[in-house]
Amino acid sequence: MKILPSDNSYQTFCAMTGGYRMFRVISEALRSGVIDLLEEGERTAEELLVATDMQPAEGGRFVELLVNVGLIEQYDGRLYLSRFSRTYLSRTSPTSQRHVIEFEPVLMEKWRQLGVVLHEGQGALTREQSDDDYRERLQLFQRAMTEAAVVRSRELWDALTDLPEQGTIIDIGAGEGTYLREFLTQHPLWQGIACDLPDVCAHAATGSIPQNLRFHPCNILERRELASLVADHRAAVDLLLFSNLCHCYSPDENRSILQQAGEMLTVEGLLVVHDFYRDANSCGALYDLHMLVNTYNGRSYTTAETAALLGGAGFPRHSIVELPSDSLALVATRTTPYQSASSLFTLKSFALSGGFFAAVGLDPARIRSEAWVRAKCAYGCSQYGKRWSCPPHAMDQAGLEELLGCYSRALLVVGQPPLKGFQEKLLVLEREAFLGGFKKALVFSGGPCCWCEECDDTQCRFPEKRRPSLESCGCDVFALAGSCGISVAPLRNGDDFVQYVGLLLVD
Repeated sequence: MKILPSDNSYQTFCAMTGGYRMFRVISEALRSGVIDLLEEGERTAEELLVATDMQPAEGGRFVELLVNVGLIEQYDGRLYLSRFSRTYLSRTSPTSQRHVIEFEPVLMEKWRQLGVVLHEGQGALTREQSDDDYRERLQLFQRAMTEAAVVRSRELWDALTDLPEQGTIIDIGAGEGTYLREFLTQHPLWQGIACDLPDVCAHAATGSIPQNLRFHPCNILERRELASLVADHRAAVDLLLFSNLCHCYSPDENRSILQQAGEMLTVEGLLVVHDFYRDANSCGALYDLHMLVNTYNGRSYTTAETAALLGGAGFPRHSIVELPSDSLALVATRTTPYQSASSLFTLKSFALSGGFFAAVGLDPARIRSEAWVRAKCAYGCSQYGKRWSCPPHAMDQAGLEELLGCYSRALLVVGQPPLKGFQEKLLVLEREAFLGGFKKALVFSGGPCCWCEECDDTQCRFPEKRRPSLESCGCDVFALAGSCGISVAPLRNGDDFVQYVGLLLVD
C-alpha cells in the first residue's frame, strides 16, 4: 500500500507497522489445525478448542479474533470457514496458498538483516549451501511459487486476448509449468515447452503432464545450453514468456538472455515479460528490496528499463497490461504493437508524472449521481447560477448517467492546489488520452471553473477549456474517491490537506 499525501491517519500507521501480526495469526490458524478442522465441517467454539487442545480462555480469545478478522464465520453458535479461507487456506482449494505461508518465514530471516545489505551491499547474505539444504529449500520454494502462479497465471492469460488458435509457446524459467498448464487449458491446440534447471524439470515431470506440454532442462545463464534450445526452435515460436524471472538477474544477464531467446520467435511473435515493476506501484517497489535481500544481483526493474532491454534485444514496440494483483505484463513485438484492450497504465503513469498524486482506474458504472448533491449546490453555494460550469447550466443527473453509459473505462485523479493548475493538468491529461487513440476522452473537473474571475452573463468566454465538475453533475465525490481508496473529508483545520478530485472518461 502507498501512503497518500492526504493520509495522516494513525490507523494507517498501525496497519503499516503491525502487518506481521496478521501473518502470525494466519500461520497459527493453519498450524493449530483450526482451518483443517473447519474445512471438515462446522463446529462450536468449545468443540474446536477441544479438538485443537487449546486452553479454554486463551484459545477462546484466539477464535474470537479469527471471527473478528474474517478468517472464520460464526452463525447461530457454529463456526465455519470464511470464503477467504476456503479460497486461500483450504487444503482442497485449487488456489490454496498454504505453501506460500510455509515459505514466508524463510524469507523473513533475510528481511531481518536488511540493514546488513544496505551497509555491506547486495549479496552480503549469500552463502554456500549443502546439496541437501539446497534441494530442501528449492522444493519449498517451488511449492510456494507454484501456488502463487496458479492465481497469477489466470490473471495473465485472461488479460492477453486475441491470440491465434494454434501456435507454440515457450516459458523460460517455467518452474512447475503452472503458467503453461493454465495457458494450454485455455488454448488446447497450442504446444507448450517448459524450460528450467534440470532439478526443477525433473521434479515437475514426475506429475501428470498434458500431451501438448514437454519440459526442456536448461541453464539459461549458460549461453551454450540456451543456444541449443534456440537452435531447435529458431523463428518457430509464437509466444515467449518470461514470468517472474528477469528480477532474478542483472541488466547484462537479462540483455543476453532476452536477445538470445528472442531469436526463437516468429516475425509476428510476442515476447511477454511478466513481473513486478518499481514504477508501477508500491508492491513493485517493495519487491525490489525483496530481491535486494534475497538475491546476489536481482532487482525489480522499471517499465522503462525493461522496455530498453527489450528494444536492445530487437523488440522495439511494447504495450503494458496491468493485472489485478499488482503485477504487469510488458508485451513486446518486432513489428505490429500488441493492442491491449484493458490497460490504462500509460495514462496513469502520465497523470502521476504530470503532478497528480493518485490515479486509479475504475468502471464508470460505479459512478452515481445523487439528487442531494445538486441540492447542496442550489442551497448553500454562493456560485450557484453564476458560473457556466455550475448548476443550473451544468449537466443534470439524467445527462450524466446517459453519458457514462457511453464509456467502459475511467481514471480518477487526485491533485492539490492551486485549483487553476489542477484544472490545467486535467486538460493536458485529456489531450494526451485523445492523441493516444482514445477519441472519446473527456475530463470532469473538481471545484468551480477558474478560467475567469467572473463569468459573462451571456456566454462562456472559454468554451474550449470549460469542463463540468463532478459535484456539479450530482456525483458524490467523497463516496467515489473512498471507493477508489482515496480518503476525502471536509476541511476542519487550517492545516488540513486540500485535495481536488477529477475524472477522465477514457472510452
